[in-house]
Amino acid sequence: MATDRTRWFTDVLEAALETKTLTEQDILAHMTPSVIAKAMPKDVLVRMFESALTSGSISPQAIVAAATPALMAEHVSSEVVWSCLAAAADRAGITDREGGKLRDETNAREFLRRGLASALASGVLTAKDVVESVNARVLGHLPDALTTKLLEAGLAAGKLSPELVVETLGTEAIAKHAPTSAVWSCFVKAGDAAGVTAREIIADAPPPPRPGTLEILDDDVASVLVDLEDAAFEKTFEKTKDFGKPKTLGGKPLESPVEELAKPKLGSPKRP
Repeated sequence: MATDRTRWFTDVLEAALETKTLTEQDILAHMTPSVIAKAMPKDVLVRMFESALTSGSISPQAIVAAATPALMAEHVSSEVVWSCLAAAADRAGITDREGGKLRDETNAREFLRRGLASALASGVLTAKDVVESVNARVLGHLPDALTTKLLEAGLAAGKLSPELVVETLGTEAIAKHAPTSAVWSCFVKAGDAAGVTAREIIADAPPPPRPGTLEILDDDVASVLVDLEDAAFEKTFEKTKDFGKPKTLGGKPLESPVEELAKPKLGSPKRP
């Protein structure tokens, strides 16, 4: 079942494709054949193969036509979908905080407008989330007509809340005039909220025990290990407790190995 976030991912993928911010080849660089084969329902795969066999060819465009953005958003992991969108934004120059030149400003701004409007409509972003990135520093540098409109609305209401800012300016003006990196930061907030990434899970997990070591899991295991160590010590002690005592044979003490070596051997030459 589609959630608010999968609907937002669907809208953003569709907006990216239609504004040429993202191509089918770009999508398949992240949603590889292996990912699609594992994630997509079998009937979708059947349609892909039927289309390919009927036409005699297969292409990224044909695959995306069968595995639509809606299906990708629903069945492919959110981390993969987000990595695809983030890479597209980077290529388009949208994420550049230094205000570099956009590859295609008209399409980039339209992509941001559609994504921002969908995020607010679906509830994955709130007005407060937007104003965290489109903040006072951004608002103060908007065109005069927009700052005038915002001041007038604030004075009339006697307050300037995030909701009033977004309602007064509208997503179209925000996406058109705010720095693209500021608007993209809103997308990042919505994308990060999709869940914990695999890298974070690995980073938070305790390191595995080194080879040759035994990890103690609880007090019972620790108790068993202590008992085993005590038993091993007692066994070793039994073997070594008589070490150093004089040996006897038939009640007669045996000479030490050093004394035995010092005795002259029969038939050996005498020392001068």
